[in-house]
Amino acid sequence: MIEFKRQNVDPARMPQSLVEKWSPATLDEGFVPFPKKLLRAMHRLFIGVDSTKDIAALLAIVDFRRPNVTRRPSLAYLAFVSGLDEEQFRAALNRLEALGYIRVGGDFEGLDISLSGLLDAVERESK
Repeated sequence: MIEFKRQNVDPARMPQSLVEKWSPATLDEGFVPFPKKLLRAMHRLFIGVDSTKDIAALLAIVDFRRPNVTRRPSLAYLAFVSGLDEEQFRAALNRLEALGYIRVGGDFEGLDISLSGLLDAVERESK
């Protein structure tokens, strides 16, 4: 089994506006952008006992997305980034897929996850 390590990021190299919002200790593993439209809509989109786990799973997926990615993320890696165990992460994926927020392809070693359903829902709910 692969053992993942948390990345260390120097907050001094981040934009000052970001460091102003969070402490350097909070930022030392990096950050995930969070759109204001999602902020406004999330209380309508994520309801229920496990909603924070679903948001953690989504942010882990978003965190991995970037231009020119050469390989897709494994379920184990995304679970690690989210702070969930693999079973909890898999359950979050199932809930998000049932809500129509994501589409999951590939396999557990290389997940291909589309967020188009979530992005459509954010647009609908943030108006």
